[in-house]
Amino acid sequence: MIRVLFLFYFSVCFQMVYAWQGRDSSYRILGTSIYDREIDPDSILSWFIRADAFMEIDRYDSAEYWLGRVGDRLSLKKPGAFNYYYHTRQAEVFYYNDLLQLGMQQTSRALQIALQLNDSLFLADAYNFHGLFSLNLEKIQEAEQYLLKGLSFFSPTETRTPVLALSRPYHLHGNIGEVYTKQKKYDKALYHFKRSIEAAQRENQRRPHSLALISLGEVFFELQQHDSALVTLTQGVQKAMAEKDYDVALFGYGMLAFLYADVGLFEEAKNMIGKGTALKQQNPQLNPFYTLLYMKQAVSALKLMNDYKAVSALQEQILNTEQMVRRKSNIMTEIVFDTGVKNENRLLQIELNERKRQEKEDNIRTAGLLVIMVLMVIAGLYYRNSVRQKLKLASIREKISQDLHDNIGASISSLHIYSSLAQDILQKQPDKTGELLERITAQSRNLMENMNDMVWSMKSDGDVMPLGSRIKNFGAELLTVKNIQCTYEIDEEAFKLFKAFDDRKNILLLIKEAMNNMAKYSHATNALVRLRRETPWSVSLVIEDNGTGFDPAGLKKGNGLKHMESRVREMKGSLSFESITGKGLRISASIPVP
Repeated sequence: MIRVLFLFYFSVCFQMVYAWQGRDSSYRILGTSIYDREIDPDSILSWFIRADAFMEIDRYDSAEYWLGRVGDRLSLKKPGAFNYYYHTRQAEVFYYNDLLQLGMQQTSRALQIALQLNDSLFLADAYNFHGLFSLNLEKIQEAEQYLLKGLSFFSPTETRTPVLALSRPYHLHGNIGEVYTKQKKYDKALYHFKRSIEAAQRENQRRPHSLALISLGEVFFELQQHDSALVTLTQGVQKAMAEKDYDVALFGYGMLAFLYADVGLFEEAKNMIGKGTALKQQNPQLNPFYTLLYMKQAVSALKLMNDYKAVSALQEQILNTEQMVRRKSNIMTEIVFDTGVKNENRLLQIELNERKRQEKEDNIRTAGLLVIMVLMVIAGLYYRNSVRQKLKLASIREKISQDLHDNIGASISSLHIYSSLAQDILQKQPDKTGELLERITAQSRNLMENMNDMVWSMKSDGDVMPLGSRIKNFGAELLTVKNIQCTYEIDEEAFKLFKAFDDRKNILLLIKEAMNNMAKYSHATNALVRLRRETPWSVSLVIEDNGTGFDPAGLKKGNGLKHMESRVREMKGSLSFESITGKGLRISASIPVP
């Protein structure tokens, strides 16, 4: 009965009349004024119509050919109406060739497209398909859920007519009735078969009306309501004969024969078998599946009548028909299966290409995001560095301002005081004027040297005298008069690692402070000043002499040593003094490379 209903569904689903008058003829869709128009024979719609026409006469190999042409033209992964039609027609071909799993895959794809289109007609049709396949795969509960959901998408006010036929309410009611028949829920089955009949009458669909009547009669028969079954089956056969739906009528004759035999009306049963046999002989082109159903019902009736001679003859016809159907089915199944596998491979390739394209787009988006992030990081770092540079510049300016105020300002103030005193005592105490002038001279020299040190520290390496030369000039003027012979080992590359004004000035003044102390207090004859790279991360500075030295335990640090410690601490380094009385002094500093 499932097979009958599925045939019923597809045979009435395509509500069109086809006329094909040779290769160059066009197709014409009849039945509705909206689509009563000429169709381009090389269009996708034309190929769908040809596929439908071949399915109507069980030529599924030819139908698959035209569907293949449709598939070659369509981008099957896009959610469009023709994409939907392609997958449902492909599912139909697989169904009739008993390839249910492949058909279910096509049905699932159709359902996904219908969900994306969010169109009530497509959704109703897709859930109907899914319910039919679930029913044939013995998934009865799933079939019930899908079919009822499909029925819920029909609106009483819906008036649209699709380009190609889709499920109608009478299809879904009939299929739901079949589900409840399988579940032996006969009351519900009766309800839905009656609704199917009403819906078919409203839409003037005679073939589905006939099939629904026969299905309803079967349910009455299962309920042992023989009178109702007889009336309903007879109405179904009469309507099918009037509409020349002989395959439906043939199936009805078989059901009536079995019904009469079951209630003991053997003459009436033989009469139904005779009418069915005559109809079969007059129309040898009838669908063999309906023919087989009729003959099997007739065999059941003849067994009840104990006419085993007729049973034997009829069973031989059944065997011959089944062999013919099997041969034809095997050939078509092989063709359809090969074509279906080809289409599946093509779909997989399309999906693979789509994934590659998507992956490429994702990679481009990711790369773009990374570039944006890198640019943002660079911009952030640039802004941060700019702020740091501004803060550093402000700090340097503040430091210079402080130095000018503390050192240069104090020196200028002293010069001003000394010059004022010199003017005051020039006339009164001429002998003291010379002393003041010497102080002014010394203070001026000190002021000039401090200014030179500051200017030298701020200039780049290429614009100033190297550290070694500057220290040698300072030592020649300071130590020579003290008869101190000094050796200088200055690694200029190590000194160039220090770019900051403060670091350069601190190193220079640290050396000069130590040399000043050496000249004043050491009484040395030999000295060493060495600056070199100690490790990849630090520079060492050593200033030593062979003078009198001192006892570190009793050392009282004056301003000179305090200034030296302060400068090293400012550079985050360490300073140490090594001395033994009478054996000289060694000052060591380890300064980290910035």
